[in-house]
Amino acid sequence: MNSRKLILPVLLLMIIAACNPLKQVQGYQSSMSQAYETKDYPGVLTAYNQLEKYHQTKESNVKPEYLKMAGQAAMEMENYTRAEEILSRNVEQTGDIKAVEMLANIYEKTGKDDKEYHLWTEYYDKLESEEKKAEVSQKLFAFEMKRKEYEKALERAKRMPSLTDPRFMFMRVEALDATGKEEEAREINNKILERNPNFKPAMKWKAMDITERAENWYRAEMTKYNKDQNYTAYVYLKRELKKISSMFRQSRELFEKLHAEDPDNQQYIRYLKNIYLRLDMQEEASKMDMLLENQR
Repeated sequence: MNSRKLILPVLLLMIIAACNPLKQVQGYQSSMSQAYETKDYPGVLTAYNQLEKYHQTKESNVKPEYLKMAGQAAMEMENYTRAEEILSRNVEQTGDIKAVEMLANIYEKTGKDDKEYHLWTEYYDKLESEEKKAEVSQKLFAFEMKRKEYEKALERAKRMPSLTDPRFMFMRVEALDATGKEEEAREINNKILERNPNFKPAMKWKAMDITERAENWYRAEMTKYNKDQNYTAYVYLKRELKKISSMFRQSRELFEKLHAEDPDNQQYIRYLKNIYLRLDMQEEASKMDMLLENQR
């Protein structure tokens, strides 16, 4: 009899709650909050699903703070599909920058670069922290480089704080090179190597740049001389070849360092072989030939 007396009030409260929509919503919201505070993320999503169903029947919207809570819970559970769906709704409804950051984080984790790029492009101006703006600017710059939108990347670089990270500085070198601004690219690449003398991408770029310029100059001078082989032309050629040899020695030094760290890299071996031939270092060129042969 006593147990019946206890059960009846509980049932009555449940019936009242069921009949009172406001209490229903508050109950789901309270359950979500309690579960979130105790880091019971499955509990958060269970309560959120009930809250979502209720709002669907009423054709109304879940409050943004509960969307954010549910999105965070889904992220913690690594349910990125669900987290993306929930946070996308939050961002659409409010443009809340914290929700934007969480959604961008999901896109990064799931490799959705295009979505992350468009999201940050739309909401960049809402960022208040200068540190966060610098971080997002670098991300957008890197995305534009990846998309080969070099002019856009260079325009963005002008508005960015001074870049000191050699990786981002080198991306600028690549963008300048791709848009025909070689002199500026060389200037920035040299700055990278002044601060980071062993930064391999910059070393490689400089070595290739010097070698290719020296090779083009060598071929142009030989073509000119072969058209009119006279004493004056020969004297002029010898003078120019000294300058060209100096360039080949510069690139040789860089490629030898790169080759020492990566002896199986065929590109380095081929460049060194050509450089040795131009410097009349036949024995060293033959060694490079043997290395290439052994890799076949």
